[in-house]
Amino acid sequence: MTPGRGTHAVVTLAAIDLRRRPDHRAELTSQLLMGEVVHVLASRDGGAWLRVRNEADGYAGWARAYGLRRASRARTRRWRTVANARVVAPFAHVTAAKDGGPTLSPLFWNGRLVAHRGSGPARRVELPDGRQGWAPAAAIDTRDRHVPLAERVRGLLGTPYLWGGRTPHGFDCSGLVQQLLAEQSVAVPRDAHEQWLATRCDLAVPELQFGDLVFFRHRGSRMDHVGLALGDGWFVHSSGMVRVNSLQSNNPLCDKWLLDHVRGFGRTKLSGGTRPK
Repeated sequence: MTPGRGTHAVVTLAAIDLRRRPDHRAELTSQLLMGEVVHVLASRDGGAWLRVRNEADGYAGWARAYGLRRASRARTRRWRTVANARVVAPFAHVTAAKDGGPTLSPLFWNGRLVAHRGSGPARRVELPDGRQGWAPAAAIDTRDRHVPLAERVRGLLGTPYLWGGRTPHGFDCSGLVQQLLAEQSVAVPRDAHEQWLATRCDLAVPELQFGDLVFFRHRGSRMDHVGLALGDGWFVHSSGMVRVNSLQSNNPLCDKWLLDHVRGFGRTKLSGGTRPK
């Protein structure tokens, strides 16, 4: 995609940080993934920092401009059309040659890029900044096939907690839930409380279904933790690390502290679907 100075931009790195203020020392509030489109709201320090809003979830923050390729809205719409591949591996690399060679870029789960037609163990790909290289064919998908949720959860267990994290290098609780649901074509907001506002429903714990959200609150009026129900009282969440716990008090994997702080439940388009095996 050719560069510009438009009102929008495409993320060109595997992931870039969103900060509360235009300062590397400021709080990390979220991350942007390769191929996501943002609306540019403001700039600081001669354009070195851009305040942007992620069009995928409406979340805003400050990002370094070196990770963004500015363009018109029309060009970013075209990018969405041609970016036909989604990263399905937790981690992968784009290399300069089909059989390896220098790394052009890492890739993170749920990032987007262009994949050219071909067969074999490697596919020729194009990054949002126009660089071309090769990626493992098994690491990308062009057919919008969904990795089964149970398989994905097993692959992410033990991933460390990172406040603001949205990648397999580290997730916060709402970032994990958002990315798990995104892979299943279910969109939810970025933060736990906003996810609660978007999905909340009257629900008793025994009626909890696979795909429901479980919300917790320690103090104050806002939900401050969220997990994704896996059926039979189990839920996956990020607390210290990505892990699975139970809402059933007699289960040895029940987190009693969390059980005492359950404050609500949400229903998603995934709710009631096939339970993972």
